[in-house]
Amino acid sequence: MYNYQLRFWFEHGGTCLWGMNDYAKRKYGYQIKNNALPISEDLMQELNTMEIEYSTYLDWADPINPSPWTIEHKKAFVTKADIIYKKLVTELGAEYDIENKVNECVV
Repeated sequence: MYNYQLRFWFEHGGTCLWGMNDYAKRKYGYQIKNNALPISEDLMQELNTMEIEYSTYLDWADPINPSPWTIEHKKAFVTKADIIYKKLVTELGAEYDIENKVNECVV
């Protein structure tokens, strides 16, 4: 049996889950919509909320400027993301391998 390999990573203007192997991409595509996954409504809402929050990470008026987020905001976001990551792993189960790369997108 194949496992769905996903990446948990926030992208500006995008989602936070990405298909990483052909098996996952065939079922979900590369950019995965949260409502496509077999997860609870509560977890789906948490993911949606985190995506909305991440959209404020970039200074959209001048994207080359540093992020308007403080160090504390960045740390709090990563902490919340780690909690959600653990929920994803639990809810999706052994059929899914999820790589947590949130630390790399919030610098």
